[in-house]
Amino acid sequence: MTGASPASDSACVQAPVRVAVAAAGATTCLAGSADSTWRKVRAGESGLGPLTLFDPGSTGRSGTVGEVAGHAGLTGGPRLAALAEAALTEALAEAEAAGVDRTELTGAWVTVGVSLGDIFEQSGPDVELDHFWSVVAARLGLTGPVVVLSSACSSGTDAVGYGADLVASGIAPVVVAVGVDSLEPGKYTGHSGLKTMSPDRCRPYDADGDGTTLAEGACALVLTDADRLPGTPLAELRGWAASTDIDALTSPDLSGEGAARMLRTALERAGGTPADVAHLNGHGSGTPVNDELEAAVYTTVFPERDVPVSGTKGALGHSLGATGAVEALLTAYALRERVAPPTAGLRVPHARWAGAPVATGEWPLPLPEGRPLGVSVTYGFGGANSCLVLAAGGAA
Repeated sequence: MTGASPASDSACVQAPVRVAVAAAGATTCLAGSADSTWRKVRAGESGLGPLTLFDPGSTGRSGTVGEVAGHAGLTGGPRLAALAEAALTEALAEAEAAGVDRTELTGAWVTVGVSLGDIFEQSGPDVELDHFWSVVAARLGLTGPVVVLSSACSSGTDAVGYGADLVASGIAPVVVAVGVDSLEPGKYTGHSGLKTMSPDRCRPYDADGDGTTLAEGACALVLTDADRLPGTPLAELRGWAASTDIDALTSPDLSGEGAARMLRTALERAGGTPADVAHLNGHGSGTPVNDELEAAVYTTVFPERDVPVSGTKGALGHSLGATGAVEALLTAYALRERVAPPTAGLRVPHARWAGAPVATGEWPLPLPEGRPLGVSVTYGFGGANSCLVLAAGGAA
């Protein structure tokens, strides 16, 4: 996100576009809006509860999930559409109130991050991952181009990063980046077979962490050039990067080399260094394998072990394609209020995190002064690593 518009001559070089998060909307298992989701995460609350959407069957390893309330009876495409519409309705209204032109909003490019959606539930002809989108677009009057990204758990992060590139390059004055995914029997059965789900609940970075908790949700971020906004944006996107380890189908490269390189690249593109980072919103899936990877990356990139870490999947579960967008939003709030939110469910950090300021499930941690940046990372199946570097709106 450091691309600059072409200069008219060699003596007049324009500065890179500052990509702003003008507004946001979210629906999660904790709450039905961006602000209320943040407030509950900050308070250490959890939205995880019993699975009611379908029968887990004999393969079910866990009866705990993160269901979004208010969509009883909806499954498959209609459920995905309802989740996306809820987040978008809030984001579009907030963006218009922040000064983004309504015509630009309705004609904006849209980047959609979705992992598998309801593909496993299809019994007829093959459908596209975004087969539900036409319903959402028609209901909200959205007419702009749509780009779909699917990189497993990193899908939402990549949707935001690609959207930021569209703004920074001058291709699109406004982009609506959406991460969305729903709870479906096929994904639940698949994760049961892989034994990635905790029989209890997701406990990121905990000494007794034994798996993740599947969830659903949606988050929409409205991106534009910060200089076009009359007021202060929620946040600025300063950099982003992605890498692929291709180490195994479902396991990341536990050395963390590719992920560490990606994180350093994103910071370099943001014009910062590890010493400028005040907060790391980790992937925090709760699985021992991911925890080992994250600890290795943290130690490599932040050898001083002085960057506060949060894992918000303890509160929200793992919403797959939605999680990267949701966690980018939470990172923006953390920078704005200068706290690392609690990691719900975390009681005693694993020994591999010894000495690091990991926010437990009891209270938020203050962020160190003089460090403007926050990082949100996601690690997907097959070694898909993505991260976003943010700063609070109006930060120097």
